[in-house]
Amino acid sequence: MLPKCRQCTKAGVECVFYDHGRNEFLPRSYIAELVDHVHRLRAPAAPAGARSHPSPPASGVSPQDSVATATVKAESVVSDAAHQHYAHHFAYAGDSYRYLGSESCLVKSPRLQATSMHSPFETDDDWQLVWQQSPAKNYELVEEYMNTVQPIFPILDPASRFLAPEPPTELTDVELFYLNMVYSIACHIVPGTSRRTNPNHLWNPSGRLSYHQGNALKYRMYAGTFFARAMEHLEASTAEPTITTLRAVLLLAINSLFDPKSGNIGQQIALATRLALNLEAKLDLQELGADEVEMLRSMHSTIFIVENEIASTLDRPATFPEPEWPLCFDHHKPSDFLCSLYRLQHRYRKGDESIKRMLPPLDHSILMPWLRQSLHQTHLLLNPCWGSAWHVLEAVVSTGTINTFLTPHWVYRAGTVLIQNIPAILGGNLIQLYSNALVTLELASCKWPSSAALSSSLADLMQHMKTKYRPDWENTLTQGEVRI
Repeated sequence: MLPKCRQCTKAGVECVFYDHGRNEFLPRSYIAELVDHVHRLRAPAAPAGARSHPSPPASGVSPQDSVATATVKAESVVSDAAHQHYAHHFAYAGDSYRYLGSESCLVKSPRLQATSMHSPFETDDDWQLVWQQSPAKNYELVEEYMNTVQPIFPILDPASRFLAPEPPTELTDVELFYLNMVYSIACHIVPGTSRRTNPNHLWNPSGRLSYHQGNALKYRMYAGTFFARAMEHLEASTAEPTITTLRAVLLLAINSLFDPKSGNIGQQIALATRLALNLEAKLDLQELGADEVEMLRSMHSTIFIVENEIASTLDRPATFPEPEWPLCFDHHKPSDFLCSLYRLQHRYRKGDESIKRMLPPLDHSILMPWLRQSLHQTHLLLNPCWGSAWHVLEAVVSTGTINTFLTPHWVYRAGTVLIQNIPAILGGNLIQLYSNALVTLELASCKWPSSAALSSSLADLMQHMKTKYRPDWENTLTQGEVRI
């Protein structure tokens, strides 16, 4: 574990800390050397001209949203080996150091200091959301989860009795854990999807952002309540290295996509990886039934998606094995579609440019919102032009869109591409899409503080570009203006 102080950084000297695993004092650069060595052992020799990537993070490091308040550039170690370039950025955040890839927007962002946020509860009284605990109300959350999350991450059995409209009163500890995790995750996504059935449920006619933030934070409070109830049954749900435990860990990881402070998503994925690989080893021994084999396949896909979503966003390599089944871009199979997108991203980050030919075209209506947003983000990663950025910024504000704590990173990335291509974009379209970016970051800022810093960075970049591309009519009189 890296030390939590910054005294060596402030003094400009090499940081030396005590490693309890080796029982000796080691320099911070030792971590960078280790990940370099692991990367060289795992990766094949890079072809000439291949895209370079930073090496994988140290064990236990998680991409918490508070990392954006860090001073990233202060701690960086660079090395050259095998014709590749690695840049390790150790950012101080959340009272510890975090690892970021060199292409992460949190590294490149020009403004990473903490940004003050205005709470919607200070001025608005109309954000109140009435919640009456009842089986019918709770089942609405189950339906939301099954309609939105289950198609993407099919790790639950839809026939499970705890998912019934009126679940039995004698549920086991494991079932209570699952059910409360479903409630918690659904509370994070309802504010973004409820407009489909009740357009006035979320959006106040005044259009004030504080109202929208208040509603989201109210649901977030309920999410925390259900999460706390689930934790009461965690030990019983993770007692044995079985599919039951793997399902519990994956529910925790999915929840962490919306509330990264509820757990260390890096450790959750690492644990899920070990469990899945051990269970898959039993496939060769024919110790699993047909239903378990199919469920394990879905869980493998889920682990791969979540790990690579983080890896693509923070520009870090992923280690979980890519699925062996063929790529599938059938919109009737959303889980396989999403997994295939991240398989393309994974190969691209390893230097395979040929996968661009396999990428499905941009979509406007056929795909479910979560898939459409991920598809456009994949286009932006593989082809960072203003057209792909345009589609990302349109997708993040479309009806039914589901935003995770990683979404603001993509919004910032798309926003910077957009601003850097100001001359090629019509003024009205630029203003609309730039507004989409700022509104999305503002809505996310109370839930994920890094969004506020990214919003400020984007505004700073726009201000800088405005001075570079001033319109021809600036400093001239408009028609009808009168001199005094």
